[in-house]
Amino acid sequence: MDYITCARRKNAPKLNVLICEKKCEHAETCKPYLNYLQEQSSKASISECNPEVEEIIAVENPPIKKLPSLLVGK
Repeated sequence: MDYITCARRKNAPKLNVLICEKKCEHAETCKPYLNYLQEQSSKASISECNPEVEEIIAVENPPIKKLPSLLVGK
């Protein structure tokens, strides 16, 4: 769970981001909430470019067998 500090409430408590998103009337102008959203969007765009787990689509070739030597005269 992610929390941000609410500057509008008494003693500036840390609130769950979902509370800000669902119930707060000032979410559109709240700096901590907007900073959080911007941070999350930058993380998402970075993870799309460089995923931690890459899917590799490849066909595994069977191991190459050693061919018999072609020495002539022996």
